[in-house]
Amino acid sequence: MIIDAVLLATRAENQGMADVSIAIAGATGGFSSGLVVSASGYPVLALTGGILALAVLPAIATSASSR
Repeated sequence: MIIDAVLLATRAENQGMADVSIAIAGATGGFSSGLVVSASGYPVLALTGGILALAVLPAIATSASSR
């Protein structure tokens, strides 16, 4: 997807930035979930994850309806 959206001259740089961003997001999520579990337990982590997942739905609906 990213490959098709950028020019050939900047393709490798853009793909690298996307890969690093995804890795940082994954590490941040893992670290944050560990802190939540150690402070509050798995039920709080599950509830928080569910709320965040539901919070994304309006953004998806808005994006889909604007296309």
